Amino acid sequence: MLQYILAFLSILTFGYFIFKRPTVETYILFVAYSLPFLDTKILPLAYGFVKVFDVVTVISLVLFFKEFISFKTSQKGKIYSVLVVLFWVFLLLSKINSDYPFNNLYFIYQPFTIFIFARFLLVYLEQEPKAFYKFISAFQLSVILLAGVVFVQLFIGPNFSYLADFNKNVIDLDSGFIRYPGLFQDSQTCGQFLALGSFSLLYLRPQSSLKKKRLHFLFFALTTIAIYLAASRSAIGGFGMGVLLLVLFQNSKIKLLVGSIAIGLILFVFILEPKEGIFSRTDSISEDYLFRKSIWDETGEIIAQYPLLGIGFGNFQKYIKRYKQDLYLQTESGGELYYFNQPENGYLKVLVEQGYLGFFIFLSLILIPTIKGVQNALSGKIEKQTIYPMASILSWAVAFNTNYSLLDYRILLAVGTFVCLIIFSTEAKTSHLTESFYET
Repeated sequence: MLQYILAFLSILTFGYFIFKRPTVETYILFVAYSLPFLDTKILPLAYGFVKVFDVVTVISLVLFFKEFISFKTSQKGKIYSVLVVLFWVFLLLSKINSDYPFNNLYFIYQPFTIFIFARFLLVYLEQEPKAFYKFISAFQLSVILLAGVVFVQLFIGPNFSYLADFNKNVIDLDSGFIRYPGLFQDSQTCGQFLALGSFSLLYLRPQSSLKKKRLHFLFFALTTIAIYLAASRSAIGGFGMGVLLLVLFQNSKIKLLVGSIAIGLILFVFILEPKEGIFSRTDSISEDYLFRKSIWDETGEIIAQYPLLGIGFGNFQKYIKRYKQDLYLQTESGGELYYFNQPENGYLKVLVEQGYLGFFIFLSLILIPTIKGVQNALSGKIEKQTIYPMASILSWAVAFNTNYSLLDYRILLAVGTFVCLIIFSTEAKTSHLTESFYET
């Protein structure tokens, strides 16, 4: 019930601000400030599973449709709009062509509303230089809040949340180990978001004081600890890769220090195979890999049968219940059967549900701006500190290999936000947007 109350209050708050100041900026800043609550349901599953983000985005589209369809960016940047339209087309075709065209139709909201947000975000960022700092500051506050909830749960317990329940893997009944989920349904999703969002905390306004730099670094460090408390190995691995990308742009001393620490940690994990803390969920890391690989192999067989359009968006669980009935887990309490709703790999879920056509466009929307951004940063065409959103995307991309996390709007919005920031930094003149922590 608390979730529905929060959703109702969020929509009322948005209504107040949008009535008082009906601008694209109001919508974008509301999304950034209220990010922790945007995945909140306003209707139960039986009535459409509509969430707060769906409502505020549709309202904004109606109010600012003229801004939505106006293009002032270069012709070169319009390739992303073409890719989005093609993604929509193939997504709908895969759904219509599937055995279950009416299954989980509420999942269709996401691919449309997220791209509407992305379009409005780019429009907003192009309006004035100060827009960037207003947005990133609001986004940083949301990241800090979500990390803070993890620390509160450390003392109070994982039940400190507006959610009625959480995933069963949050608490290990045998060891008593807790993977803190924050305000997420699942601790793995929590870890992915914090790893993804932590790099936003490194953004600073030009000429920021030393005190403010240290404060940002403190929040970054605390968020790193929160990632560990969420105990998602994929999130920690992704975070490490993001940090590695940042290190590549630093001086030799920092590279040597971080490199030595990273090598030591890798050797510790793969040689000693620790069985405490975040590694206590399986007897060994190799066993966990073999378990996932068995699911991936089964999924590969499905992909081979439906290569172009896939089995339809949101249809994985429905499909395996009928054709791959061995893909299930049996709960320890009660012995209930749980059929997988994803193949334990985000990329495979996109590929199996949308086929090679949709998968290619999905990757293109992420890789084209990211690769271009890295190239520009290496060549010095843009400030090297704009590598932060690229580190975020790399962090998520690594973790996405083990878990499809885009069903949560907060993850989806974070990914969309950082892709937009990369596009903005490569397509627009964004020199001196940020300062480095290492310039004191």
